Amino acid sequence: MKLEHLVALAVRLFAIVLALYAIRNGISLVPQFQKQGWEEATPFYIALMTSLIFLSVILWKFPLTVARGLVNFRESSQTNDNLINKKSIEAAAYTVLGLYLLFGVLSDAVYWATMLLLSNRNPQLMFEFSIDQKATIFTTVIEFIFVLFLIFGSRRLVELFNKLKYGK
Repeated sequence: MKLEHLVALAVRLFAIVLALYAIRNGISLVPQFQKQGWEEATPFYIALMTSLIFLSVILWKFPLTVARGLVNFRESSQTNDNLINKKSIEAAAYTVLGLYLLFGVLSDAVYWATMLLLSNRNPQLMFEFSIDQKATIFTTVIEFIFVLFLIFGSRRLVELFNKLKYGK
């Protein structure tokens, strides 16, 4: 099994989780918007959930293309042999961990984007963010940066941890 196949499997799993999230939240929140009188937010939220489902279909159909983009396969150490070595497995593990954590970050970002949109579009709601909510928004941004580092810097993380562990 090549490294790209391992990452492609993780991409497909992420696509399934993303589609389930979009369907679950679309089914539960749209009727709640209607009940609360937030009809103007319903089209935006339906478009957002539809785009998440579309993204999950794209990820499902083209996992190898996405996997090749996530992991750099053109390095000189991997041009001759296609087998997975220890560093490649570690890099794939960090990439998979990043994809898993990306789901949580995306769900939080969708939630906070919806709250911000509703509070800006509907001034009669008188919704004001508390200190806890502002801190959670900031935490989501920091988590997103960390996830990007895990996904796109997985090889550098492996090298850093090997230097720390073995002194090489």
